[in-house]
Amino acid sequence: MMKFCCSIVIIICTLDVSHGGILSGQCQSTNGTCGQRGYSCDATFGKGWKRYGKCCNERPCCKLVPCVSETCPAGFRLLPSQVTSTNCYFYGEEQSWVNARAICAGTSGAYLWRPNTEQEAFAVLSDSSVWTGANDFDQDGLYTFDTENSSFAFNPLPFGLATIPSNSKKCLIIYFDTSLDKWIWDSNSCTTFITNYICEYPRRVCP
Repeated sequence: MMKFCCSIVIIICTLDVSHGGILSGQCQSTNGTCGQRGYSCDATFGKGWKRYGKCCNERPCCKLVPCVSETCPAGFRLLPSQVTSTNCYFYGEEQSWVNARAICAGTSGAYLWRPNTEQEAFAVLSDSSVWTGANDFDQDGLYTFDTENSSFAFNPLPFGLATIPSNSKKCLIIYFDTSLDKWIWDSNSCTTFITNYICEYPRRVCP
């Protein structure tokens, strides 16, 4: 009688998250905590968490960022109502998306605006179009928000209406159309189209 011996090989992910690598299913406390697949760190653990890499099985590795000052950076301001948003905003004029992103990144922790709700949009924006951080630079048909790399979904939209994205225009603006009484998401060239922009700074209120 012939006997067969089977060996099982277990591969464990061990790359350091600080280098954007892959971690094992159990993040070490110094590296962060494994989140839920398909959900942002904030959605899983609450506000104050950032993605610093990923665990096995495409789960995000989340790390709680240090509490920052309650004050806004120079040039940024708070909204009149802190119920709408506690973040800080900077208003700039007439730049391409690429230039606007670079200006926002000049303030550590800031990024091109991510409109989350219609209430926030009305509080932040008045009568002009502005860049958002949403883009499709890799041209895979999927838009993501710059810096935090979270997805932007056209179906369903956070609010408002959207035009059909152009194959050659990969960055999104938003504006309010008074004739339709709706917010409109529209795609434009990231390098040649010029419009206003808003930088957003996530202000974390310390306990």
